[in-house]
Amino acid sequence: MTLAALPVAARAALLGVSALGLNLPFGAWRVRTRKLSLPWFLSIHLPIPFLFVLRRAFGLHWPWIALSLVCAVGAQLAGGRLWAAPEGISGEGGGEA
Repeated sequence: MTLAALPVAARAALLGVSALGLNLPFGAWRVRTRKLSLPWFLSIHLPIPFLFVLRRAFGLHWPWIALSLVCAVGAQLAGGRLWAAPEGISGEGGGEA
């Protein structure tokens, strides 16, 4: 059975779960980099081509970009919270004002 033979709901669910799983480690990486630096930019944007390929492989067209975007952003935020950098290492400022 190919992916295209699966029902649309199953393919959409696979896309959402894939976006979550792919972006969790990138979110963890993001919080350990200095904000607006090259590694920070890459941690946000590197997963995008992979999500594009997955969306195409699942046979889902452009309206499904919103689902993958919501799942990717949620996973970035969750990954950042789950594997937050120890105090003083984060590039987010973290120090006292």
